[in-house]
Amino acid sequence: MKTTVLIIEDDLEFGRALRTLIETAPLLAVAGIVTTLADAQHHVHNTENDIYLVDITLSDGSGIDIMRTIRAHYPKSKILALSTLGDERHIFSSIAAGASGYLLKSEMPANIIQSIISLINDGGYLSGHASKVLIDKLICMDAHAATASQSDAVRGTVKMNVAPIKNRSTVLTPKEFEILTMVEQGSPAKVIADALAISIFTVNQHLRSIYRKLNVRNKMEAVQAARRQGLL
Repeated sequence: MKTTVLIIEDDLEFGRALRTLIETAPLLAVAGIVTTLADAQHHVHNTENDIYLVDITLSDGSGIDIMRTIRAHYPKSKILALSTLGDERHIFSSIAAGASGYLLKSEMPANIIQSIISLINDGGYLSGHASKVLIDKLICMDAHAATASQSDAVRGTVKMNVAPIKNRSTVLTPKEFEILTMVEQGSPAKVIADALAISIFTVNQHLRSIYRKLNVRNKMEAVQAARRQGLL
C-alpha cells in the first residue's frame, strides 16, 4: 500500500512540480494539492493522509495553524514544513506546532523524496540551513546559561552592551517597520499589499529600502538582521 501525501501549497505551479517529483517514488501517492488554509482545514477534517507537506505562508493565513489541526486530528501522521523563510522563529514555531521536518524550498528538488522517506521511517528531516539555525540557537542558549552563572558585575556589563540596541528603531520608517513585522509573520507581498491598501509594487519598493538600510539581500536576512539589532 502506498504512502499518501497531501500537498498544502499556495503556489499551484510549485505544488504541481512537487507532485511530479513525489510521484517518481513508487511507494508514494499524492492525495491532492490544496492552495488555501480554508481548503486545507476542510480536507484535514474529512480525510487522513500519512504525510502532509505544508507551506508556512498561505494566502489566507499561516500554515502553522493547519499543522496544529493535523497534529490534533492525526497524531500518527507526519508533517514536513516548507518555506522560503529560514529564520529561527518560523523553524521553532513549525516544530512546536507538530512538524517533524523543515525544508527550505531552495533545497527542495534534490531533497524532497529523501525528507519524506525519513519521516516515514519515524525520523525527522531538517534542511542544512535549518540544522545550522538550531545548532546556533543551542550554542546561544549555552552561552546565555554561562553568562547567567557569572557575577552580578559581569551580567551588568552585558546588559549595558545590549540595551542601546533597542533604540535603533529609527533606522526604519513606520511603514517599513510595519511591513517587516508582517514579513516576520510569514505574510507574502500580496497579503501585505492588501492589508495596507497599497500595491505590490509599493511593498517591493519598501522591501528594497529595508534591504538597503539593513545591508541584506532578501526577506530572511532582513528578519534575522532586524532581530539582531533589536528592531523586532
